Amino acid sequence: MQLSPDLAAACLVPRRVSTPEEAKAVVDAEGAAIVGGIADEEAAIAFGRAMLGSDLRRIGRQIEVTKKRAVEEGAKVDEQPVDARGRKRRLSSDVSLPMPPHNDGFAFGDAAPDRLFLFSERPAAEGGESFLIDGLKLLDILAQDPENAEMVAFCRSVDIDHSEPNFPQDGYSPIVRTTPAGRPQVRHHPYLAPVMGPGEATEWPFVEHWKAAVTQARDTGARFLLKAGEMACVDNYRVFHGRHGYADPARVLYSIWGWSGAAVAVPAGELDIVNPKPVQLAG
Repeated sequence: MQLSPDLAAACLVPRRVSTPEEAKAVVDAEGAAIVGGIADEEAAIAFGRAMLGSDLRRIGRQIEVTKKRAVEEGAKVDEQPVDARGRKRRLSSDVSLPMPPHNDGFAFGDAAPDRLFLFSERPAAEGGESFLIDGLKLLDILAQDPENAEMVAFCRSVDIDHSEPNFPQDGYSPIVRTTPAGRPQVRHHPYLAPVMGPGEATEWPFVEHWKAAVTQARDTGARFLLKAGEMACVDNYRVFHGRHGYADPARVLYSIWGWSGAAVAVPAGELDIVNPKPVQLAG
């Protein structure tokens, strides 16, 4: 497995902007932006609405992120069994550890949001810095080394299983794909796996190579702190996110999910991350 020492360059520290129009332009061009002066969750959702404008299809709070909730939801998920491959589903209930880089809503496949808003109501007193990884840039960096050529080609062309243990999705697709609306979508989460079958053994090394590259980018790349009243606006199809470890139980962050007209699919209601069963789509 060949990894480049330059993978840290795929991490981005978003520019700070002041208006919904600026935020939209920067997110479209660069993958993420930060806006300040957000008074509360209601104002955060209102900013997201204004940013998406007439292209908005759905927006709302998905998760109130606190240490208490992480422990409660993690305990529920711990009760779920292993799957046929022996994989066990876990949530990031131990907040002292860095989160696995991920696109939000990955368990819901095509119904995952294409826009993500991370509103910091109260940051941790120490730790808990955010990271963002531009998945497209990471692939470009990897492609510069001929040793990675097979893995990059695999990511772009071979269908894999994007589902979580015991919650299968309807179909398979590559790690990188072009959506029906013509947008690139690149994905990462801890449960990526080859499609079960005769090619599984030869495909696992490519999947693990990709996971290792994303993890290296997280561990070596830039991080930043979302201050109270700041919100990261993120292209959830392009950028993986997460936070580093912390201990402060008073930390509060809201994950707000948005779907634009360019989303692959739009759910009819709020999604349950503890039991991510197939969802009803909006008409």
